Amino acid sequence: MMTNLQKWFLIIAMWAVILFIVFAFYWTQIRPVKIRQICAKRASIVSEKMNTGLSNALEVHQAVYAECCRKNGLKE
Repeated sequence: MMTNLQKWFLIIAMWAVILFIVFAFYWTQIRPVKIRQICAKRASIVSEKMNTGLSNALEVHQAVYAECCRKNGLKE
């Protein structure tokens, strides 16, 4: 039979594991998607403002996107 102290320890340990799993899911799945969306919008805005040809606009878009991802901790 478990004592009250053991029950509380088990409850706290279970919550710690649950919080760790939620944080790990956020850090590996949700955060990178949000960063990529923000970087794509930023790159689109910058490339649209430039009055250059399609190939230059694409190069600018890729460069801005890659730099934004790097600044936010992604490898692109």
